[in-house]
Amino acid sequence: MVSIRPDISGGPVMPDQPESLQPTLKKKCPDCPPLVVPRRGYTPTRPSCIECVEKHLGAALVLLTETREGYAYRLRAIGHLFEAEDESQEWPDLHAAIRAARKAYQADGTLPDWDTLASRAHERRTALVAEAPVDPATSS
Repeated sequence: MVSIRPDISGGPVMPDQPESLQPTLKKKCPDCPPLVVPRRGYTPTRPSCIECVEKHLGAALVLLTETREGYAYRLRAIGHLFEAEDESQEWPDLHAAIRAARKAYQADGTLPDWDTLASRAHERRTALVAEAPVDPATSS
C-alpha cells in the first residue's frame, strides 16, 4: 500500500512527485576545468572537457544504435550530440565535426560517422596530453 502524505497546503502529495521544483546542482566532472577562460579571442559558454565529449558521443552512439532496433531514443541522442558539441567549443575542428553530424542527423536521419568523430576526439586527447605541464614531483 502506498501512503500519501499531505503537503504544506494540506493537500496530498503523490509519492512520485519531487519534493521541490528547484533544480539541484549536478555533480561536476572531476576533470573539467574550474571556470570558463577566454581562449584564442573567444569565450566558450562552458569549459571544454574531452572526457565529457567522449561520454556524450558514446551515449549518442548507444542510443542511435538502439533507435535502429525500434527504441524511441532519437531526441535523447540528439541531446547527447548537442552536449558533446557544447563541451567541445574550445576545439573548433572537433566542434564543427560534431555539429555537422548532429545537424545532418536532425535534417535527414544520416547517422554520424562514428569512426571520424572517434578519431578526432582521440587526436584532441593526444594533443591535450602532449600540452599538459610536466609535474616535477612525478617525473624522474
